[in-house]
Amino acid sequence: MDESLTVHAGQTAAMVMILGGEKMAVTPAGKRLIQSLDLSEGEELAKIALRDSPAAAHRIQLRKLLIRTWMKEIQLSGSPITRNIIIPGAGLAPLALDWCSQHEDAHATELDYENVEEKNQLIAHCSDASVSARIRCVECDLRNIATTERKLLASGWNSSAPALWIIEGLSYYISHEELVALIRFALAGNHRNRVIMEFSGPRETLTEDARAATEKYHQFIGTLLGGHDLAITNINAVVEESGAELQRVLHPAQIEELLGLDHFFHGPQDSAMRIALLAPGT
Repeated sequence: MDESLTVHAGQTAAMVMILGGEKMAVTPAGKRLIQSLDLSEGEELAKIALRDSPAAAHRIQLRKLLIRTWMKEIQLSGSPITRNIIIPGAGLAPLALDWCSQHEDAHATELDYENVEEKNQLIAHCSDASVSARIRCVECDLRNIATTERKLLASGWNSSAPALWIIEGLSYYISHEELVALIRFALAGNHRNRVIMEFSGPRETLTEDARAATEKYHQFIGTLLGGHDLAITNINAVVEESGAELQRVLHPAQIEELLGLDHFFHGPQDSAMRIALLAPGT
């Protein structure tokens, strides 16, 4: 391993890493990946996020915990899909590296349009070859499914192999139509395929404080990226139009209850964040 390797994380990625804290990684390899990132660009943003939306760090930590909990639950059920993890919009996060480090039979495919070569280098730097050989990073534009499919096939991807797709932090940045197309594609290859998706639901039913904080936080991030706000997902419309089946959907208070954590959130009115488990429609 090249001990001098450092990869610069962009503003929003660095902010998420800082807010996620120790919950971002669970293995030595994953922790090495985080330690190899220069997060300096996200420090001021993290301070602003915590000032304007005190729940931001809690939401990020909860989504990390629940995704890993569901992955383990699916694995223990005997389903083969956790041996084939696909992560659209993986960024610099260590989820694939953590999972493949913990499970010798697991392979992972990360999809993104930037920092792909840097991520390859990070994975090789932070793990043994026996792990890094089971993770491939594919550069593609997820807004174009035809191009994404061609890139995946060129990388050696088997479209019919059962897979677990994890869509975390991506739904905020693509259109409804693009999200529907991605989910339809993810679930089409095999009837055992599943999608774990984190998203932001409607804000109308939130408390006044939660709604104001959510809008301020999302508009803050959106402005950084050249837009005005992050996308709101109508999960029922996504499910209907993609031909999926909604098997589970939890809000943060339910996640805390499920995981036996102290309550920062007390009901669906405290946060617009949701995490869903989707299956192919019957």
